[in-house]
Amino acid sequence: MEQIRLIRPDEFQAAARLADLVFRDAEHKSMGEAYPNAFSPGLSQSYGAFADGEIVSFVGLVPSVVRIGEASLNVYSIGAVCTHPDHRGKGYAGAILELIREHSRAAGAPVILVSGNRGIYERFGCRTYGETTSFVMDEASSAKLASSPTVREATLRPFAHTDWFALKRLSDRRVVGYEQSVWDLASLIRAEPTASNYKLAHRVWVAEQGGEVAAFAVIAVPDGRIAPLGKPVLIEWAGDPALAAALAAHGAREAGAETLRAVVPWHESGFAAVLSDAGCASTPGEQSGTIAVVDPELLMSQLAPYLRRKDASAYGKLRFGTSDDGGFIVEWEGGFRTLSPEAFISLVFDRNRAGDRLPEEAERSAAALFPIPFPYPSGLNFV
Repeated sequence: MEQIRLIRPDEFQAAARLADLVFRDAEHKSMGEAYPNAFSPGLSQSYGAFADGEIVSFVGLVPSVVRIGEASLNVYSIGAVCTHPDHRGKGYAGAILELIREHSRAAGAPVILVSGNRGIYERFGCRTYGETTSFVMDEASSAKLASSPTVREATLRPFAHTDWFALKRLSDRRVVGYEQSVWDLASLIRAEPTASNYKLAHRVWVAEQGGEVAAFAVIAVPDGRIAPLGKPVLIEWAGDPALAAALAAHGAREAGAETLRAVVPWHESGFAAVLSDAGCASTPGEQSGTIAVVDPELLMSQLAPYLRRKDASAYGKLRFGTSDDGGFIVEWEGGFRTLSPEAFISLVFDRNRAGDRLPEEAERSAAALFPIPFPYPSGLNFV
């Protein structure tokens, strides 16, 4: 007998064992520990396929709220997608994804983030999105970051257990970012979701200036106990960009790392300028993973506070919906156009858009509103 449904609270340990079988070896941290919200009996959002009472396929589903200016966007993240080797090719993951589409709509989350970009996700409607720049801090650029007047006046030190409220304060000041409580920050820093995939460990550094914490950086570096599978990387930062960049570089040097990579979304222009001015090598790219929009009308409704502040007149001239065949409708006075998922996602999230342009007046309105900035999804909130 086969079932596809929400995971029950007493089934998450079995789900974590399945994910470990597929993704981990003996040196890895367990998926259940690294992704606590995907395997959370309290949240109970994840789905599974069961054969004769045993879980054979799993899709982790985690709700988040993303703050974009004055707007709060409900988002689901999909990750830890796995099927037991003996049960592959039966369409379980695809069937679960369709249930998740309806779950997301019912929950009022118009956007789904996926950590992968395989064909199954493309058929689901996921597309790549959002420009980034990947910077590499090496010895020379790290020295230049450390020499700035702002950094020379600050104290760089490891995180202390009295710093949690300071980290929360800085996290809240980001114009674009995931909403993170003190508990979220503590849980996700300890979990090491992205870092654990590459057998790296989190190190947290803070910069004090004028008697208060002015920046923090979470980096992933080798811990010296096991051979890493990836290179050191910046996971999360907040606060003064110059201090955060110097913190990341300093923490990497303290861990014995020769380089540190930082992926910077296009809207974090101040941080990108600091790294560029320090001479960090850079490569253009896209956000990690893919994104699906399951309800364009709700997406624009939740973004309304941000869009109205940006250009209230332009916001009032465009309407959005979904066609019967799953296309995305953009309407304006006197006309409309149906866009493919790729063209719609590019319109909303990309500076360098793919697809045809809208008629002139509609195009002006769209250009006044988009692209929408989005936080780096492979930071602490990675699923």
